Amino acid sequence: MSVDNRTPFPALAFRQYNLAGDLLGVVVARGTFKLSNGGPLVLDDIQRPLEMVDTYKGDPHQTPQTACTDLAPFKPNTDVTFIGSAFAPDGVEAISWTCGLKVGPVEKRLRVHGPRLWRAKTRKTWRGLIDRDKEDLLEGWELTEGEPVAHVPIDWRLAFGGRIEGGEVFERNPIGTGLVDEALFRERPEWPAPQIEDENEPIRNVTDRPAPAGLGPMSPFWQDRLSHAGTYDEAWLNERHPLLPKDFKFAFWQAAHPDLIATPWLNGNEPYELDHLLPSRKMFRGSLPNIQLQVEIDQGDGPSRGPMVLDGVHFDMRPGVGRVFLTWRIGFPWPKRRGLPKLIVVSTSASTKVRDHV
Repeated sequence: MSVDNRTPFPALAFRQYNLAGDLLGVVVARGTFKLSNGGPLVLDDIQRPLEMVDTYKGDPHQTPQTACTDLAPFKPNTDVTFIGSAFAPDGVEAISWTCGLKVGPVEKRLRVHGPRLWRAKTRKTWRGLIDRDKEDLLEGWELTEGEPVAHVPIDWRLAFGGRIEGGEVFERNPIGTGLVDEALFRERPEWPAPQIEDENEPIRNVTDRPAPAGLGPMSPFWQDRLSHAGTYDEAWLNERHPLLPKDFKFAFWQAAHPDLIATPWLNGNEPYELDHLLPSRKMFRGSLPNIQLQVEIDQGDGPSRGPMVLDGVHFDMRPGVGRVFLTWRIGFPWPKRRGLPKLIVVSTSASTKVRDHV
């Protein structure tokens, strides 16, 4: 739906039922910014359009999510996400190093490694001296040292998780790596090990099942988000459909790693740090641009106004992108779709050049 948009940011309005069955209006805006060393994000000359659907690198069941739809009706907190790579210190290939993302009060630190393996440790049995087909006995698995690399993609496929064909599935990150089918140690004595782990929770044993470690968006059908989706059973189908289940939680729309969800919403002026997340830069610091947006609407009984909240901060540092995307949102009663929402900029920092576009 249309918005009387007095800002440089792409925006739209839509309606959505809440849990009580009331029709609400939602206005969402998305800004595109460039990094500025030591200062606030800079408004980009080219504003990218809103994301209408979740996007992935490929098959959603095999590749990571690269962007989230902007059509979420409500997000109770601010998501902070990053896609890109971690770069070795001083540009010199290394087997392992740490990196991290910090925005205001939220921070996630990782340790990344070059490609490494779980390798079966075996010994010969007495029976094996006679029957060579059964000579090896599994004693355990050793984790090899990573190969030297200059960068490691921050990709959920390189973090712990994955699935074993016909066996275990790690529902918190089903596209990850690190699960080992120990029964196959003779046929397959080496398995890829995770290259990304939490800095404070290193993976030491093949039986470890750590929480997902990463910075990117988490898919809606992964356990962390799916656990908030509610119950879709016969009772829901007969009594509530098409409304959401009563036990639906709007935290479902939070796509960031739990450590990168800011509660409550960010104000929009917070400092950020990118630690070894840009090539040739050990630490990059800046701040969010302190832009405050407001929506006004007159539904026939006089104008009402409300501030939009910043509920998404997405760093896309992939080659050819190198932008930061901010998402603002507001919800309001809109049962009869009367009036046209007007979106305006109400304040910015002195160094952020944003003005109303009339």
